[in-house]
Amino acid sequence: MSGGVAVTPSWHEAETIKLQARVAVSNHRNILFILFLLAVFFIDEIDDEMARLFVERARVASEVAEYKRLHNMSIMQAGREEEVLQKACAGLPGPLKDGGRLFFTTLMDISKCRQQQLLTEAVPYSIAEEKKDPVVGAVTRGSYTADACTKFCGDDVKINYYRDFAEVFEAVENGEIDYGVLPIQNSTAGIVGATYDLMLRHKFYICRSTMIPINHVLAAKKGTRLSDIRVVTSHEMALKQCSKFLQERKYAVLEESSTAKAAERVAESDDKSLAAVCSASCAKLFGLEPVAHDITDIKDNFTRFIMISRELQVPENAGVVSLCLTVPHTAGSLYRLLTRFAYCGLNLCRIESKPVPDSLAYLKDDAFDFIFYLDFLGSIADENVIKLLIGLEKQMRFYRFLGNYAEV
Repeated sequence: MSGGVAVTPSWHEAETIKLQARVAVSNHRNILFILFLLAVFFIDEIDDEMARLFVERARVASEVAEYKRLHNMSIMQAGREEEVLQKACAGLPGPLKDGGRLFFTTLMDISKCRQQQLLTEAVPYSIAEEKKDPVVGAVTRGSYTADACTKFCGDDVKINYYRDFAEVFEAVENGEIDYGVLPIQNSTAGIVGATYDLMLRHKFYICRSTMIPINHVLAAKKGTRLSDIRVVTSHEMALKQCSKFLQERKYAVLEESSTAKAAERVAESDDKSLAAVCSASCAKLFGLEPVAHDITDIKDNFTRFIMISRELQVPENAGVVSLCLTVPHTAGSLYRLLTRFAYCGLNLCRIESKPVPDSLAYLKDDAFDFIFYLDFLGSIADENVIKLLIGLEKQMRFYRFLGNYAEV
């Protein structure tokens, strides 16, 4: 600036300035890159040291496990655990305290899993032989459950029919039938709540499971037109699976204990405004005619059925283990449970939760306490699986082993 007049740099000066700026930026980037490489190097060094310390900690934990074995001590030492956590996290800065607590909690959980494997004797389960020419129980002839029975046991299987799911469970438990077949889950409508509730009231084991395709029709008495229908009846799950079709036509709905019971109700009624949601074969069985086909909301609609027995039966190709349990109503308790399965390399393929029922009110510490139902891929022929299940049975407030079975 001279005499208030701006001096414009020459073309050559401008290019020189640009070049210097690019060099400065490049140098800055190089410095940042060098710092990044140094940081990665130091993190690798720290990780190597942590790995060495992890191995050393595991060695010491094994010695602790041996001491506990010799002195008949429990693996779980809740008071000691909290003491260690508070001491380990005391010097951590505020923003890292929660993460540090999780880190040390997971570290201790891994140690406990290792101790569990070292200290637990893998006592084999007592397994009964499968029944030949079995008598199978189901709810009402003509239902999808009957299709599951034949898939499990063949076309010539003898089926005893019962009024509801509760009677099937009771018949299995008292030895009246060899097996019971019940729906447990639908791909569209979710779990079958009635089956889950009864699973907690009865002693049984799952020995098979299968998927049955569900293709509903709207069935009515011969000569009935779709425009005549005002009320539709069926099982709760079937009504949910066809909710869009039913709501669009503003039908009133009535729940029945099964799709077959609903068809039977329509067949026995003189009311032509009443129809049932059921299968085409069920409609034919009760002398009804489909007035609408393929009425499910989702066409790829399947229901999973289980076959239950009084005694533990495990087929040679069994690859799924089911159980139910409760966990403490505290932060991270479910995560810590899942750590046990991850440690054993087991793949959880299903997890469901339901509120603790009144029949198990003693388990309720809070109105929102839940029972968890877990399926994982594995076999009780595996010692690691046996040891895991023994640990869960000892340490969980509520625990039930529901079976080791195969998908048919």
